[in-house]
Amino acid sequence: MSGREGSGRVRRLLVVTTMTFVLVGLATQSAEAGPIRIRVDPNDSSSILDIHRVITRLSPTTMYLRLTSWDRFRLRDMQVVWGFALDSFGGGRVDRSVGIFPTGKGLMCAVFNAHRNLQLIGQRHATRPDRRSAACHLPRGWFGHIDRAVRFRAFINGANSRAEQDNAPDIGYYRWI
Repeated sequence: MSGREGSGRVRRLLVVTTMTFVLVGLATQSAEAGPIRIRVDPNDSSSILDIHRVITRLSPTTMYLRLTSWDRFRLRDMQVVWGFALDSFGGGRVDRSVGIFPTGKGLMCAVFNAHRNLQLIGQRHATRPDRRSAACHLPRGWFGHIDRAVRFRAFINGANSRAEQDNAPDIGYYRWI
């Protein structure tokens, strides 16, 4: 083998190795979760559960939804449902609803199909990251095929008076989970 043949093989091996690393790097990056997105809502309700922050994250396997109130709360303070209305298909209409509510066994998250009279898709226990928050870690598969920016709004549902109700954002929808 001459010096030219040897250097040609080394060059080809170097190119193939570099391309392999680039392709593996691209595949690894696409499998990572999206960034955590935090939106802030004004202190505009008299409810102890007035929404302060909406925190979301979408990964290839999980949808993370978290609501934080302006004040600390206990489960017995939750006489309402914190909810999310999602347009996960990009059709301009709500297709999934998520409710966070107390039960005898703790805080629960439930996902409903808005196209089928709020048919229950599934439910999981919610977590309490701190005394002002409740969070849901939900399988992405419960939301169908997501290929667009998910539009959504968060809200307090079932409040007794108008002063206890809250929407985040106040008008319209957030974009991107």
